Amino acid sequence: MQSAVVSIAKAESADDFESVHRAVSESLKLIGGLETVITSGLSVLIKPNVLFTLDYKTGAVTNPYVVRSICRLAREAGARDITIAESSVIGCRTTDAFDAAGYTRLADEEKVKLLDLKKARTLYMGIPNGVLFRRIEIPEAIMKADVIINVPVMKTHDMLPVTLGLKNMKGVIKDKDKKRFHVWGLEQAIVDINKLVLPQCTVIDGTVAMEGLGPVHGTPVNLGIVISSFDTVAADAVASSVMGVDPENVGYIQLATQQGLGCADLSSIEVCGASIEQVKRPFSLLSLDLERYEREYGIRFHESGACSGCRQTIYTLLNNYMKGNLDRMRDYTIIYGQTVKPPEEIKGKLLSFGTCTRNYKKRGDYIPGCPPMQEHVLEYFGLDPDTWVE
Repeated sequence: MQSAVVSIAKAESADDFESVHRAVSESLKLIGGLETVITSGLSVLIKPNVLFTLDYKTGAVTNPYVVRSICRLAREAGARDITIAESSVIGCRTTDAFDAAGYTRLADEEKVKLLDLKKARTLYMGIPNGVLFRRIEIPEAIMKADVIINVPVMKTHDMLPVTLGLKNMKGVIKDKDKKRFHVWGLEQAIVDINKLVLPQCTVIDGTVAMEGLGPVHGTPVNLGIVISSFDTVAADAVASSVMGVDPENVGYIQLATQQGLGCADLSSIEVCGASIEQVKRPFSLLSLDLERYEREYGIRFHESGACSGCRQTIYTLLNNYMKGNLDRMRDYTIIYGQTVKPPEEIKGKLLSFGTCTRNYKKRGDYIPGCPPMQEHVLEYFGLDPDTWVE
């Protein structure tokens, strides 16, 4: 695999635009500048991570100052028009997420377009070298853009060690396919979609990152860095290393380099600006001992083919509000996921969790939703929805 260049730049403050702008500008200059991929008259599509109705200070969504900086640098490089495009998680309206994260205001002030990919016109595209799928529905705006700039957040994930650049491009697909990725095999599916929509430039937002219960309800990490590369795989490998996670232990990064999408070999990556060791800060990964809940409370979890929606709702319930209230869940068997089946022997009460388990709702209790609303889950267990802890 050909060597790659990745830059790391430090931002003095995540909350000050000028500070963030200097870091973004430095990181891009170190790899050759946006002029390397943008020439006069080209259209640019920026894909941030705005997956939920949260502020960037939580570490869940891309800092809008990073995207504002990229908009200005892209225009300086000659971009004809600029679009910020995203599709929020299943169960959340993208427009609401844009509003909460400050992107509606950003788009208005910078005179750029804001596109909800959930509502965008789509077309079917073929992937001849796809492993899990060979044809998928993609927003037309993604395929027509001259340049795609990928702007993920550095985060841990409930199913993967980390979620970075390659994973962020999963956000361009339809909700129905987001679900199917978890059935087909998430890591190879991530690689397959990048064979079609691999960005020309990736700028990883590490100004405010997230550890623990990512990608939504984790703990913010004020890391204060920006990582850039024209090789998304290399950017992910470096960012993963900064987070204390060996990229060799991240399946989709390894699959991507094996299938020719970029370089994940740190010995072949030129890191300029700050070094990995200078900014390295090991992240806490998600750790929930579900066996403990069965051992101590008789709560049994059965999952198969679940996407992040149900997983995050359940994990956040256990990790936050149910502390001190676990007796309310005693002796429940909880099933969730697209391909799950109830166990043959059920002790206590069966709870079918989420729309994918609706076929079993007559065998016990059922909480609908894709995913179920947090307040509905709390109400089911007799708790006050107004006291939900994010």
